[in-house]
Amino acid sequence: MTLPPAGAEPPFSVMIIGAGLGGLTMAILLQEAGIDYQVYERSSEVRALGSATNLGPNVLPLFEQLGLLDELYTISKPSSKVNVYRESMRRIGIIDYEKYAKQCGYVSRSMARPDLHALLLSRVPKEKVHLGKKVLSIEQDSDKVSIHCADGSTHTGDILIGSDGAYSKVRHSLYEDMKSRGILPKADDEKLTAWHMSVLGITGPMDPQKYPVLLEPGTRYESVIGKDKPNTWRYFTIPGNRICWRIDHHLAYKNGKSAANLPEWGTQSRIKTDIPESWHNFPIPIGGTMGDLIKNTPEDTISKVVLEEKLYETWHHGRVVLIGDSCHKMLPNSGRGAVNAMLDAVILTNALFSITGREKPSSEKIAGAFEEYYQERYPHAVAELERSRRMARVVAGQSWFDTVARKVFFCLMPERFQTDSYSAMLTYRPQLSASILPQVPERGTHPAQPQRVSKTCS
Repeated sequence: MTLPPAGAEPPFSVMIIGAGLGGLTMAILLQEAGIDYQVYERSSEVRALGSATNLGPNVLPLFEQLGLLDELYTISKPSSKVNVYRESMRRIGIIDYEKYAKQCGYVSRSMARPDLHALLLSRVPKEKVHLGKKVLSIEQDSDKVSIHCADGSTHTGDILIGSDGAYSKVRHSLYEDMKSRGILPKADDEKLTAWHMSVLGITGPMDPQKYPVLLEPGTRYESVIGKDKPNTWRYFTIPGNRICWRIDHHLAYKNGKSAANLPEWGTQSRIKTDIPESWHNFPIPIGGTMGDLIKNTPEDTISKVVLEEKLYETWHHGRVVLIGDSCHKMLPNSGRGAVNAMLDAVILTNALFSITGREKPSSEKIAGAFEEYYQERYPHAVAELERSRRMARVVAGQSWFDTVARKVFFCLMPERFQTDSYSAMLTYRPQLSASILPQVPERGTHPAQPQRVSKTCS
């Protein structure tokens, strides 16, 4: 592969729609690969909402490769266990991840989602991020792709990456065009499945004398399953004596009914005051109630969101490609949504880097790079969706089936089976191509899966 000489015009340009965790990761990786890009964000300010997120061994080697691991450690705590309780405060079981650290060489880290977002944003030049760019539609031909925005502007590039979330406008516009041509798979025209509505937030600094767990070096992650009520609640301790919390209300409607009219991660007025009083009384294992956490949470950090899931079949068409929640929306258990968006970004970057040369890549080469990305990531997304769903049943499920699944997981499933299943997932630790950045060495006893050599590389 021959790269353009220094100072030469970039061979192709990429437009990234959405400045969330996936979009910013994509921007950082393209920058490292020397690929020209611009980020377009619908909001008038770049600000992440949400509560806690968790980054595991799948992506920590990438952060080390990028030189971000030390900074990540300063905003996070090691996370090695999940304690699951009944409302009576009887502990049902423990999910222990600590034993996997030796195998993969990394311990998972828990942090506030806004803190992670701020870290990634700090690595993207300000002039690359364009705010107030709400995409209304996209348009493409054999030579270029354009976005039309609500402010009347139009922006054009060679490749468009939709990283704009579960209610992706890029995906919607792309699918509408494909549907009109009769080439959209029927499954992709179906709505997301809504599982539960959640209210979540991040407290301000709490008193460590009242909550000694705040002084523990690791994250305390605990989930409580309500008795005779459609609620589950959980919390994570994070640096700064803060606690990330979430209350789930399990919806009676599923199977295709959606709440797409609600924002995915959006603060709405009156959420704090509208939280049912009964929710304030939910007990928590560290002492006190959820109301104590809610009371100490700034209103602008509280969000209301309907949590849905769906795996789309179509991830790319023409010059448009999707990553993250835009193509695979997962239930937010242990940060798998964020992790998988980042994994999408690294595989897509490697595929795009392989078609970089002195000349603009042809439509056929672009399609080949997109398909290579899809062929690697889709099987992993299928497995992750099932894993996320299974974990949701264990730590939060309310149905009789969930109760049985929980008993099987904690009491009947052989530990070796659990270990083998989780270890197999952790061996998937892709990094940027060594042609872009030196790769970090293996850290654990279980080597990472070999990375694919690009078929489109010339």
